[in-house]
Amino acid sequence: MMVSNQIAGVVTVLFAVPCTTLAFYYGKKNEYNKALWLMFISALTLRIFSGTDLFLHPWDERYHALAAKSLLSHPLVPTLYDHPALGYDIKDWTGNHIWVHKPPMTLWLMALSMMVFGINEIAVRIPSILLSSIGVFLTFHIAKHFFNEKTALLASFFYAINGFLIELAAGRHPTDHVDTVFIFFIELGIFFSVYYMHRPSFRTLAFIGISTGFAVLTKWLPGFIVLAFFFVILLSKEDWKKAALHCIVAFAVAVVVFIPWQIYIYSAFPREAVWENHFNSLHIFEPLDRHTGTVFYQVAMMPRIFGELIYLPLLMLFYAYYKKRLAPDSLAIILWFVLPYLFFSFVATKMPGYVMISAPAIFIILAWAFYDIKNSIEKFRYKKLMIGFLALLVLFPVRYSFERVKPFSNVDRNPQWAQELRKLDSKVGRSKAAVFNVEHYIEAMFYANVSAYPFIPTREQIRQAKSRGFKVFIYNDVRIPAEFRTDTTVTILN
Repeated sequence: MMVSNQIAGVVTVLFAVPCTTLAFYYGKKNEYNKALWLMFISALTLRIFSGTDLFLHPWDERYHALAAKSLLSHPLVPTLYDHPALGYDIKDWTGNHIWVHKPPMTLWLMALSMMVFGINEIAVRIPSILLSSIGVFLTFHIAKHFFNEKTALLASFFYAINGFLIELAAGRHPTDHVDTVFIFFIELGIFFSVYYMHRPSFRTLAFIGISTGFAVLTKWLPGFIVLAFFFVILLSKEDWKKAALHCIVAFAVAVVVFIPWQIYIYSAFPREAVWENHFNSLHIFEPLDRHTGTVFYQVAMMPRIFGELIYLPLLMLFYAYYKKRLAPDSLAIILWFVLPYLFFSFVATKMPGYVMISAPAIFIILAWAFYDIKNSIEKFRYKKLMIGFLALLVLFPVRYSFERVKPFSNVDRNPQWAQELRKLDSKVGRSKAAVFNVEHYIEAMFYANVSAYPFIPTREQIRQAKSRGFKVFIYNDVRIPAEFRTDTTVTILN
């Protein structure tokens, strides 16, 4: 499997690099439709390669995959332990029964994919791979509104090759598919906001509201950044009263989209809904799950995501806007970048994925800065130095893409433990099974129709599982008590 991964990596690079090169070739000839499709194919290729790991990643993909799998049987009842063999704590999102830890949109998309393509790891990732790749088109059209096609194509390139976005879509990084879908719907809402400036209509206004509603159904209230962007961009054409009225209409549509789910979970699962609402608010005031950091954490992480030179393009944009070198509506791009970073810098729980809803805006800023310097290069005394700077502005993000995608690494993408867990159903038969001493217990419940736990049970836990109609299985371990080995109602698995 290690050799095959390297071969796949080489093929991926040999395909993606010419696609990207051709995209810029057609861009020079002003054939932007061809260029954009080639950039999309390159983005899709990188995400498919990264998304074909034949195992579920530990944080947080395995939980999202298991909860999504449960929706195949009951689309309105997300569960982690579908049939708990033991008692559980509703405050433990890694081990409870009803799972409303995340809103349902991402889980529904994953469940739909598994309904079509079967219950497997690739099907789990297909929605993220597709939506993340489509972001290339959205980034291009948004950037084109503010600047021009050349800047837009470069921005779409930065989006296509960004290693962090690829990792999210592949499930390799915490917050994975939820953040990928969240980024997509926010950018979709911003795309419709830009489209509305050219072709205003109630239908487009409704699409802005629907996109916002879907964003909220993906990851709650930060999805309303779409309406903040929409309001600011409207102010470049209308007075604040008309802008506010349009935003209120879009907000009303968004409420119609997301509020039924809120009403439903508070009615159907009141204890779990109340706790998860409280738990979500705790992220603001307490560093949960050891995700700590200073107020500068998010800004300090930027070079590792966007390249070491990222701060200069940002300063250039602020300065250009201050000097009124940019159109007034470019304030919306600044807002798109600043709001998430400002908010999540003061949120106690720190994770780099939280601010990635700003990523498309940052790619647009990077591309603008590149051409702003390139078009003024004759004014600089040290031209070679500026040419080197422009090269590094592109090469640093490319380097991080290689580091995160790891196309040439020796890794086993179908580990033995995953192969064994796929056989678990055949080992337990058709029985209602409780399987203990499973290291990858969440994955076990995805691959097999069992309730799995990572520890050796006590006599009381065995009794409890049996009382709930479960047949008990324990993976072999020297620590298993002798009395369990002689118990004919307990099966030891090897």
